[in-house]
Amino acid sequence: MRLTRNRDRRPFEQWSAVVLIALLSAALWFGWFAWDTEYQYDAATGELTGPYEVWQGVAALLCGIVVIGLAYRLLHFIVALLVLPASFTLAWISTASAMDSGGLWAVGAILLAFGTTFGTAVLLGIAAAIEAVGNRQRAPISE
Repeated sequence: MRLTRNRDRRPFEQWSAVVLIALLSAALWFGWFAWDTEYQYDAATGELTGPYEVWQGVAALLCGIVVIGLAYRLLHFIVALLVLPASFTLAWISTASAMDSGGLWAVGAILLAFGTTFGTAVLLGIAAAIEAVGNRQRAPISE
């Protein structure tokens, strides 16, 4: 079984790392977005905005970068690419499906799954590139 980057870890340790990353990914949804369900009405423009604010998105992105960086260090690339978007999407589904009587949450879940998978792949790729550059700089120069 190869769930983590370290082949020497016991199966329990590998599964613990997967569960940790899944919980942190789901916590991004619950911590930054799930609690905010109010829309804001701007009387001057007559526009309804929300429910999320820009600061929530920025904070979630910054925390997400940390979670993805940790996932990159702990998990095999493909495992991280599967676990991160799946757990975030399932967390989103748990709140969106409860509030939607029309069934459009399913369309949102598909879009969210594709978007989070793409974003996760990009950030994991950036983490891999940073590691490769770091390894190249640390490698001894042979003459």
